[in-house]
Amino acid sequence: MTAPSNRSRLRTGAGLLAAASALALALPATAQATYPNQVRYQNGATQKCLEVADWSTADGAPVRQWTCTGGDNQLWERQDGGVLVNVHSHKCLEIPGYSTAWGTQAQQWTCNGGANQQWRETSVPLSGISQLFNTNSGLVLDVAGSDPADGTPVIQWENTGTSNQYWGRRY
Repeated sequence: MTAPSNRSRLRTGAGLLAAASALALALPATAQATYPNQVRYQNGATQKCLEVADWSTADGAPVRQWTCTGGDNQLWERQDGGVLVNVHSHKCLEIPGYSTAWGTQAQQWTCNGGANQQWRETSVPLSGISQLFNTNSGLVLDVAGSDPADGTPVIQWENTGTSNQYWGRRY
């Protein structure tokens, strides 16, 4: 048996490079992220972004969906422990009052480490989408009624597996 020639090694290397390039192009953009700790969440049903209403920096400001604008009020920093901090306000996404009730609207609040400010993200492999479960209530982040209107509240609800409970990660 003879050793492979340089020409056959080049063809093999070129083939591997082409396959890797094709795979990279086939993967969602989130798999190629440059800043994996900062993310915009885009709803699977409405294609709108999770944001703090009206660029507020106040405790208790509601979290809702809005047409994606690229603003920092729609940008979230993922921190250890499942905490999501709004890049504009530097406040945490939470369910107020440690509520476990379906339909409670999400809001922002000064970060305090509470379980109501912790989110477990469950991803669908290689899809770029995930669900966000509140650690305290066990309920999932949901666009109320799948309503596509700007300003629709983002609430917690039982996991129904519907697209208004899925969020695409955009880096």
